[in-house]
Order: sequence, then structure tokens, then C-alpha cells
Amino acid sequence: MKKVIELPEKFNFKAAATDHGWYMLHPFHTNDDMNTLSRLEELSTGKIVMLHIKQENDNLIIEIGDKKTLTDKESDEVIRKINWMLRLDEDYSAFYKMCSDNQDMQKIVTENRGRLLRSPSIFEDIVKTILTTNTTWSRTISMTTNFVTLLGERYSDDSGLFTFPAPEAVLKKDREFLNQTIKLGYRSDYIYELALNIVNGVYDLDVLKNPEISTEEVVHKMKEIKGVGPYALSNILMLLGRYDYLPVDSEFKKHVKNKYFAGELPPKSQLHQLYKEWGEYKFLAYWFDR
Repeated sequence: MKKVIELPEKFNFKAAATDHGWYMLHPFHTNDDMNTLSRLEELSTGKIVMLHIKQENDNLIIEIGDKKTLTDKESDEVIRKINWMLRLDEDYSAFYKMCSDNQDMQKIVTENRGRLLRSPSIFEDIVKTILTTNTTWSRTISMTTNFVTLLGERYSDDSGLFTFPAPEAVLKKDREFLNQTIKLGYRSDYIYELALNIVNGVYDLDVLKNPEISTEEVVHKMKEIKGVGPYALSNILMLLGRYDYLPVDSEFKKHVKNKYFAGELPPKSQLHQLYKEWGEYKFLAYWFDR
């Protein structure tokens, strides 16, 4: 079964899929030449489908693995999720205008970059962000792989592919399982509590997708979630399409001190001033400045 989505102008599939490292984390997969992004996804009906996504001319082609058929409702859900994952509805014209006026950033416009891959669910994006804190990227990959393969739904009996776990799947285990078996360490409490609050209706994460909600309100809601510090907050805001916060973490400091301050770390106030001219696109400016 195949679905087709008409792409917006100035779309670069490979960049949209791989400019952000989420493509390296299960249940995302890519082929060797990076021109197909695959993902195992459980739909709201309970059906599990393998999605193979690639660009053909001005269209995005979604092939459903194993010749599975989808109802109209399921097809709409797949298209909605892929639209979100690849940010097909975001308008980058203002960002491109700013890049055109900056000699060092003009390639962003000529290469049609700017879109950064995100997950279909905010729960997944928050969990993955928490798994990037105070650790190495290889450890993040390892923790995510364990989390998915030990808690997710298996594609088929003979498959080694799993879906990203729903909050309910997390709660079928205890914090000790997350800590000792999946090896999430101190992050176990944060992720367990996040799942618990979602299932109990304390958090409604989908409301954060509403563009009419102010960034200040989103920040307030995100700060209620344990484990979401300044770095995680800025990363999650980016994943929500809000680029006006900077992730002043070790990677940010390393980059700016070497590029702009001759290896010396300046006062915090100067760090925050570096990308001020980019306004609501500060995060993207920093991301593509590296």
C-alpha cells in the first residue's frame, strides 16, 4: 500500500530526516544512502505498521510494509503523523530571509534546510530528550534501544523491530526495571513519573502542539515535568517548533567559546547575547552555525 503527500516548496528530504540525530534512535531506521526513512508505528487502532518514507520529485511517498492495508481513518493518522515528524506545515520563509542576509548562513537557503526531525508523539520526544542529558550520544543510543526493545510492541514473532512504548507500557514495569534492566539510571524516576502523570490525566501533552498557546505557557507546563531542566526545555521547545530558546549546555559552551571567544568561556550574559539578533529563530541559528 502506498500513500502520497504533496511536498511544500523548498523541501530537502535528506536534510529534514538527518539534520537532527533522532533518525539514529529506534524505532527510526534509515537505509545506507539515507534516502529512505523507516519507522515502526503503532496506530491508535492498535495496528502496527512499518512506514518507509522517501521523496520522489515534489511528493513524499509512504510505503506500508508487508502489503498491509489501512482504513481511511488509519491512513489519515499516518499522514498526520508524518506531516508532524517532517514539519511539512512549518513556514521557514522568515528564517530563510534572515539566512539570506547572513553570509555564513546562505547555504541554509540554497540547500533548503531548517527542518529537524521529531517524533510523532511529544511523549517520545520528551523521553528521548531526557535520555540525552548528562551522557554521551552512544549511551543515548544504547538506552533508547533498550527502552524500545524491552518495552515496545514487537512487529511480528520473528522480527527484531519494536514500536516506541506507550506510557501504559512503561507502567507495566517498575522503576527498578527501568533503572537496572533498561539501565536508565536516575532518568528512571523521571520517565516513570512522566508516564504515570500522562496515564492519570495530569499532563495533556498534545495541547502543547497548539500554536495558539504562548511560548510562556508552554514553558510553564514543561517546567512542571521532572527531569526537564534548561537544556531539555530548549530542546523540547525546538521539537515543538518554538526556536526562541538556546540550549546553554556543555556542547553549546564548547562551540561558542572555540568559535567566538578564542577558547575562553565568557560570562553567561554574553552567551545568551550571541544569537539574540535571530529572535524567534535563535535555536536554528545556533544549530546550523555549528
